[in-house]
Amino acid sequence: MRYLLSQAVSDWAVRAPNNLAIRFAGQSLTYQQLDSKSNSLGRVLRENGLQRGDRVGIYMNKGIESAIAIYGILKAGGAYVP
Repeated sequence: MRYLLSQAVSDWAVRAPNNLAIRFAGQSLTYQQLDSKSNSLGRVLRENGLQRGDRVGIYMNKGIESAIAIYGILKAGGAYVP
């Protein structure tokens, strides 16, 4: 059985929702926040036609938003391309 990275985030959001997931440049997100924001992005991507295995380009600086984007794409079934 495969255990996907996106599943790990969701699992931690259940196990330890208030634990720190990401800290970058003075900003931070808990696992619950990261899970919620990435789920929202994943839904938007699927609603706009993203199919399992589709590649999604990311052109943004490293930061909280890029982490949300990566997990959102993975949760939608896509593959991110930096």
